[in-house]
Amino acid sequence: MFCLFAVLTLVLITGSGVSAGEEKKEEEKLVGKTVNVNTATVEEFVKNVPLITPELAKKIVEYRNEAGDFMTIEELLQVDGFDRELLRRVKKFLLLEGIGGTECTC
Repeated sequence: MFCLFAVLTLVLITGSGVSAGEEKKEEEKLVGKTVNVNTATVEEFVKNVPLITPELAKKIVEYRNEAGDFMTIEELLQVDGFDRELLRRVKKFLLLEGIGGTECTC
């Protein structure tokens, strides 16, 4: 009886009963392919980067067309609807190449 009480108390204290490690494993299950944020089309973002909706992909491409190439991955935070949590979760699918156009030697 005491053990049951202790387990229930622990679940109530921690909130959901799901540990941080289990939550991280769930996030690691995201599957996709890497895309270049400076060249990817709306379709490529949606097809390859998990959690990117068609609406958000369109905003990313529109922002890039108006502001020019992304200089950092973090610049995606300037896109309406793209927040730090989303960036943290999808960053491994985002590649930054082509900064400065064809003359770039970086």
